[in-house]
Amino acid sequence: MGLFKVIENVIHLPMKEVHYTHLDKIKTLLAMIALGCKHIHDLNHRLRPYPIMAQCLGMEKFPEQSQISRFLHSFAGQLFQLDDLFETLLRTYGLWQQQEKVNLDFDCTGLVVYGDTFELCRKGYFARRPGSKGYQLSLTSTFGYVAREILSLHLDPGNSHPNARFWNGIYQAAEICGLDRIGVIRADAAQGSGPNIQELSELGLGFAIKGYSVLTARNFARQVVHEQWDNIDLFTRVADLGLQKIHKCRYPVRTILVETLNARGRTDYFNVFTHFQPEFMSGPDVFHYYNGRQTIEALIKGEKHNLQITPMKTRSFAGNYAFLYFAAIVFNLLAWFKHYILKGTDLEHLGLNDMTSKLMQIPAHFQYNNNQIELAFPSQHPLIKQRPRPLVAG
Repeated sequence: MGLFKVIENVIHLPMKEVHYTHLDKIKTLLAMIALGCKHIHDLNHRLRPYPIMAQCLGMEKFPEQSQISRFLHSFAGQLFQLDDLFETLLRTYGLWQQQEKVNLDFDCTGLVVYGDTFELCRKGYFARRPGSKGYQLSLTSTFGYVAREILSLHLDPGNSHPNARFWNGIYQAAEICGLDRIGVIRADAAQGSGPNIQELSELGLGFAIKGYSVLTARNFARQVVHEQWDNIDLFTRVADLGLQKIHKCRYPVRTILVETLNARGRTDYFNVFTHFQPEFMSGPDVFHYYNGRQTIEALIKGEKHNLQITPMKTRSFAGNYAFLYFAAIVFNLLAWFKHYILKGTDLEHLGLNDMTSKLMQIPAHFQYNNNQIELAFPSQHPLIKQRPRPLVAG
């Protein structure tokens, strides 16, 4: 597809190239992440013993772990190059271009580290790990069409507020696809403040965002009569409150109140603010639409465990940031691989875990045929029932 040519044209680091070029090291990193290597030293037994694989990528053999570590460190002061590469790849190959409107999910997660030598690690909020140190990773991804893609990412010290990168993520995505092309934005309670809702309304962007204040939801619940509730299941019901005035927002906003019964038998409440009109989407439909954002939580979990973005790969903040950029690139590459290569086969519905832990471990023949790249998998492998179609060379 011409991917490596794009990378070569964008990345120019002030680092000597002796036995391996910058592109060789990037190829190694991409292969390492796609194979699910948990640590950089895993390439010593997952990649280096297979020179034929390296030769397919234009190298005699794969570089050593120390060279990859130094390469990641070399991005100190050069992260803008990875930002440029990330956006260039999305503009060149992104599946978002197949849609008239691009819907966005925004979320963040904590990346815990162990030890005090990690650069810029700070104490902050980490779910189920109070008092830990680490970083905050923010992601903006697409949803609602052919394949989910990551459009922006930011790494910050652990004491950063989850809302700190909300607008950075939206505008970085807008730089790729255009602000007028953004459809609906879904986000968690950390982003559901009055000023954010007001700004989204003024920009004319659609939204389904959880309200920031639990206290506001409880106050609304006191005003709801029995007839207003719609049952979702045995533990959840919703009430459409219509247009409501919220704190620090000059416009009234349609508010859906959600009541849930937790595992301890206690009743919890939260709001979902949305631009959708009642005639277009009912209260229960708004709840289900917002609840679909659980998929980005699965995406982040998948990145953490299947692309092995934790534990952190270096003590350097820039090195870890660079690795996360490459992990996001691999995530998008796998989405494009599923769409262009595996579509129409029994493999097109594989999840990220199956792709990194199972599919990438299957030996395959790689060859050119009539200007096409063909992958021939073993016919008797339990995952392989139908041969993936060839990839047209760019």
